[in-house]
Amino acid sequence: MAELESTSPGLGSRPQGGIPGELIRDILDGRCVAFVGAGFSAAAKLPDWVVLLRRVAADSEVAAAIRGHVEALLEGPKPSASKCEQAAQLLEDELTRPRFVSSVARHLLSHAQIGETMQDRMRFLREIPFRAILTTNFDGFLSGEVPGPAVYKTFLRPERHRWWDEAFWGGERMGAPVLKLHGDLESEHPDEHLVLTRRDYRRRLYGDPGYMPFLHAMLTTNTVLFMGTSFEDAYLNELRSQVLALFGYQTHERPLAYALQNDVHELTRQHFDRHEGIGVLNFESDGGRDFAGFDHYLQQIWSETAIRPRFGRLLQSRRLLWVDPSPANNHAGYRFLQGAAQAVRSSAQPTIVEAESATDAMDKLVAADGPDGRFDLIISHWGHDRQTAMRLLDSLRSRADRPPLIVFGNRDFATENKPRALRAGALAYCSEWETLFRTISETLKPGRETR
Repeated sequence: MAELESTSPGLGSRPQGGIPGELIRDILDGRCVAFVGAGFSAAAKLPDWVVLLRRVAADSEVAAAIRGHVEALLEGPKPSASKCEQAAQLLEDELTRPRFVSSVARHLLSHAQIGETMQDRMRFLREIPFRAILTTNFDGFLSGEVPGPAVYKTFLRPERHRWWDEAFWGGERMGAPVLKLHGDLESEHPDEHLVLTRRDYRRRLYGDPGYMPFLHAMLTTNTVLFMGTSFEDAYLNELRSQVLALFGYQTHERPLAYALQNDVHELTRQHFDRHEGIGVLNFESDGGRDFAGFDHYLQQIWSETAIRPRFGRLLQSRRLLWVDPSPANNHAGYRFLQGAAQAVRSSAQPTIVEAESATDAMDKLVAADGPDGRFDLIISHWGHDRQTAMRLLDSLRSRADRPPLIVFGNRDFATENKPRALRAGALAYCSEWETLFRTISETLKPGRETR
């Protein structure tokens, strides 16, 4: 899998510029929503909507007259969205709703090729700390919720959002919550909520009174990063126009959204920036044959915002002393730190030294004295019976070059133990992995960075 120092895109897929700092800050602050379209799944070799409709029309169950009219509607290099919706409605009327949905699923998912590029896209998307992910895709690559009042409430009023939360650690964790705006083929009853036909669009837009207000709220209160979208959904364009009018968007203001797009002429990019409120992150695709530029941008965003690469850079060449008589208690933390170090391919790997007691820790501190062996940070359990953390803090007072110490203790006793630890000189008292990693990050950052 590609990691932080992966091979640059080929000459046919050059990104044109870096990632705007404002976008990075919005992602880290939990103010950015990803909007994922069909182009995101293109790496899996899925057929586009036009090709998919043609394949459904070619089924033996479809009458020749219907098949011919569908082919006529879809004729040309780029049929309009209205013609595609009409073709889909014709096929549903011919096959019935359940059989049409079944045919769409069969022709779509049977062609999926989940190679390294698609795996990396999914991994990067999961680990980037977006506030939420909205998608019009109904394939099974993104697991998520379908629209409904309870879901709207969850997305608009999340319990919390922090870039260091465990949800973004990688592995099998899900990352940001996902809302599948047009339904999910892999849900229990996909035919009930899929948006495929003209009638489906009407039902979603006007039969669900909360749908449009929800989208309006999401687009109004968050920066949006569009990925793999074509801006051809009329209702989404109308919503964007409402947001621009609401804010009185003026030329040369900071964009309200960004989009990863290929082969966009410079004057068109200027138009989107000045009049549509969209900053286009453009890349050349060699006539639509090479989309490595898309993946390069996505990886850049991941590198600047995801906890693993951010943490990995902070850990380079660092030495940590972890004090706990039961190392198995810290397995999750070790696994995360190892993953963070591996996310940045560097020879300057961190060193984690374990100690079982305050005495053992002090012996290892003394043995490590010297410019190349000193520890940058100590993490200690509380140690109720042996008062490990307090004994260690007491011993450290005599050292002029003592490293900062974080107590990683039980939440149940935090009210009592935290004030004691801080008065004794501890940098912090943490009881959750996420808080511990956040504190480590703040401690190891150079200078006076605070993000």
